[in-house]
Amino acid sequence: MAGRSVARAGEETEKPNSQDEFWSNLKNMRAGPVTFDLGGQVRLRYEYDDGLSIKGFEPGGHDQLLLERIRLDFSARFWDRPRLFLQLQDAHPFLTRLGQADFPTSSPIEDTLDIRQLYAEWLKIGDSPFGFRIGRQQIAYGDQRVFGPGNWGNTGRFAWDAAMLKLDTDWLATDLWVGKFLTYQTDVWPNRSNEDFWTLVGYLQLKGLPLRLDLFYVFKYDGSGKSAGESGAGDLSTHTIGFQVEGRAAKVIDLACTFVGQFGRFGRDAVRAFGANIKLGVTAPMSWKPRLGVQYTWGSGDADPDDGVHQTFDGVFGGRDIFFYGYLNLFFWANLHDAEVDFSVKPWSGLTFYVEYHHFNLDQARDAWYTTGLKAYRRDPNGGSGTTLGDELDMRAVLSLWNHLELMAGYGRFFPGGFVRATGVSPAANWYFVQGAYSW
Repeated sequence: MAGRSVARAGEETEKPNSQDEFWSNLKNMRAGPVTFDLGGQVRLRYEYDDGLSIKGFEPGGHDQLLLERIRLDFSARFWDRPRLFLQLQDAHPFLTRLGQADFPTSSPIEDTLDIRQLYAEWLKIGDSPFGFRIGRQQIAYGDQRVFGPGNWGNTGRFAWDAAMLKLDTDWLATDLWVGKFLTYQTDVWPNRSNEDFWTLVGYLQLKGLPLRLDLFYVFKYDGSGKSAGESGAGDLSTHTIGFQVEGRAAKVIDLACTFVGQFGRFGRDAVRAFGANIKLGVTAPMSWKPRLGVQYTWGSGDADPDDGVHQTFDGVFGGRDIFFYGYLNLFFWANLHDAEVDFSVKPWSGLTFYVEYHHFNLDQARDAWYTTGLKAYRRDPNGGSGTTLGDELDMRAVLSLWNHLELMAGYGRFFPGGFVRATGVSPAANWYFVQGAYSW
């Protein structure tokens, strides 16, 4: 599945390794001391929404989208070390009833030809462990649950105007960066970063261990004064610390754990929140590689909406449209319990089938049901509607051909639970999609 591969900052996670002679001629083209590399991707996806839209749960509503996205990558490396990278993106929706007016701040579906990435990079300067990357860039770490670019979305959710210092040794890889994330508006060129919101991140990966261990710190600041807490509006100033560990045992067992804690100020409120995920999978030693996995995700909610303490976890900068919390994207890592069982099988090397089942509950009955983007969709301030959000069943098939072409098709259905039924009209919701992506 696109988007669930492990990536470090700036790596192009969706571009496969090309082997055939024609496309390899576009790579490693040399002109004196400069090596050029050309690449890109053309992607088309059709979606049909029944009982939901990109904006969230919508009983009685229907929509369809034909999403086009083209990315063109240009890289120039000088003397095999300093590098300039440019990525252009053109993304358009067709058939849908939604338009730019539905997304006044940033559009997830439309961005007429624009600069998505443009940065200068120099790693291991003078054979030292130090390097830098500065400019407009995509940043992703680990399994992308905490930091991810959201590449499933048509515009790609998180790209940054950022300055990054890098340290890479035999036992340690560290990124220290400060930046602002982009907003996507088709009538603005080039896209601008968020004016008031900036972020400082320290991300550290320990090497040489029998597992992957990442440690991170995030400081978020929004000086607009628009962060409205329980006690009144003000600035946002939060600190996030956490870790992610991932490894294998006995060659057939994979396991991972993520924990994130948050503190600081949200408007006039104190912040005390956390998020956690634990997962375990077993892959049978067979040619079809059947894998059965279970995982549990917990995002804290606010137990008391009147005590001046903000306890709703904000999800950091995770890939919010990456299928972590069901294909329909009706839920987010905030005030959430998500118990998941998933199964996958590979009948042959290019074909994989996935089936996932989720059971969703609120963490706190008096806090809201949050969809992507931390949008509070429904809330019962008295807590009398319970905590059962419902269940979701998802299925997907992925076929990879010729190292360049990936075809996908899938279906998801959400079955509303007691909280959803008690807070409004709540029929089941369905989502269908087919996608083709050609990369070079």
